[in-house]
Amino acid sequence: MADTGKPLLLYAVEQFLSFSLVRKIALVVDNIEKAHTILQEAGLDGCKRLILVKGGPSRHRSIQAGLLKLEEYSSDLANVVVVHDGVRPLVPERLVVELCGAAQTHGAAGAIRPLVSTVLRATCDLFLDASLDRATHVASHTPQAFIMRTLLQAYRKCTDEELDCGTECLQLVLKHAGTRAKLINGPEELWKVTHKKDLFTANCCLRERSNGVCIISEQQTASSKMLEESLSDKVLRIKRVDSVAEHSSPSTDHNQATFNTVIIFHMHEIQQDEHLLDFASLLDVDKNGLIVHIIDNARVDGMQSMSVYNLHRSGRTMAHHYEKLHKGVVVIHCVSANEERRLIDLVSTLVQADPATFTGQTFFL
Repeated sequence: MADTGKPLLLYAVEQFLSFSLVRKIALVVDNIEKAHTILQEAGLDGCKRLILVKGGPSRHRSIQAGLLKLEEYSSDLANVVVVHDGVRPLVPERLVVELCGAAQTHGAAGAIRPLVSTVLRATCDLFLDASLDRATHVASHTPQAFIMRTLLQAYRKCTDEELDCGTECLQLVLKHAGTRAKLINGPEELWKVTHKKDLFTANCCLRERSNGVCIISEQQTASSKMLEESLSDKVLRIKRVDSVAEHSSPSTDHNQATFNTVIIFHMHEIQQDEHLLDFASLLDVDKNGLIVHIIDNARVDGMQSMSVYNLHRSGRTMAHHYEKLHKGVVVIHCVSANEERRLIDLVSTLVQADPATFTGQTFFL
């Protein structure tokens, strides 16, 4: 369960339900009653696109159970079926679309990632037998996509030992249906929650994905452009606005999107402590977030007259000022040139962190 109190399984379920190309979801679980309660609490118990299926004692038997249930609802075995692990909460829609298109062309397709560790083949008594070449091997991930007929054929031909001990659907369709899967490079977020420590990574990424980020910059600098591109696939929504235009022509659209995290680029210094209040219409004050002030090309000579203590105290003062908006505040002084990459990495870390962790802090790059 994520630290939001929301069961991890629901993240993947809700993402697939948001995809227009998905007609039915067979949610394979070990406890139907518990799963039904979770769906009921999430308001999904009446969803006609969602079917609960009792899983089997192994991965392949569970997938087979879900596949056979979907077959009951499909009049066309040429349809594409997608297999996904519920403990992989982040499912990029464009990857699913790409996999489905590849499956229609090749019969099967799977997401892959580069190996991060060398894989060894060991003997039964745990002595080294061989070391695999990472350049010719990749890690298999889900989602995977198949023509339904192809995957059904593979499961009907596989042995009990394969059903009980196997883990790879792509290998099954290669062996029993003669279908070579198209492999597609997937993004970093295809990891799955396997160990307790993985929940920390999941919570950070899911928190980041729930953020709405507004970047305020009077001109599109290299840093603001890189930041917008870097965060675009990691947050719920992102927008860059021209502070001058926004201030002179405030929006009267009460239904406009709001943002819980606001990143403001300044030239040389923060003009006034109330700067953010000029853009109150952009703020989602019902959700905690950060205000990040980035002072670009800060004048080192001007800063020399202020101690680090005074600069930090200024940040703490602003933190108290923004508390009423449910926002923390961080100030980043960019005092060196060519630090765009480090700036992007720092801001990305701040966006996915708990706002209370860094509020009131002052950083120097």
